[in-house]
Order: sequence, then C-alpha cells, then structure tokens
Amino acid sequence: MTNLNKLYKFYDVQDPQERKALKDLLTNHLPKEYTAIVIGKLRANHIEVDSQSVRNTKCGISKNLIIFNSIIETATEYKELSQKLKDNLK
Repeated sequence: MTNLNKLYKFYDVQDPQERKALKDLLTNHLPKEYTAIVIGKLRANHIEVDSQSVRNTKCGISKNLIIFNSIIETATEYKELSQKLKDNLK
C-alpha cells in the first residue's frame, strides 16, 4: 500500500495539482510488474537495485530519488500507452 502522505513529505510535493497527478500515476497507471520494469531501467544505467528496494521506495518506507523517478517514468509511459490505446479504439 502506498503511503501518499509520506511520499508528499519525502519529495516535497506541496501543490494540490502535483499531488493529484502523483496519486493518479501511482494508483491508476503503474503496471503490476513495475518492479521488474524499474529494475531493468536502472540496470541499463548501471544502477543495481532489488525489487524490495523498489517496493519500499514506492510505499514510502525508504527514500531514494533515483528509484522514485524511475517509478514515475514507468507510470507516465504506461499512462501515455493507455491514452493512445483509448484514442485508437474511438
């Protein structure tokens, strides 16, 4: 379970629109297999992490800006893919 209040404090998210966008990305657009995707992205940049570190960062247990940015990038990519699919189906 993601502790959004803790994430807002960790990463200094003050603006209500930014909070809404962050909540939307983490709850609606992050795929189930996000840990493997994030690990793959970071490994491509020569950064070694494990799935527990990724999950702890997403849940607000630990703070790691590099991992958190990769999680947000993944969610953003999947949001864009979802939007393209919806547009194509119309």
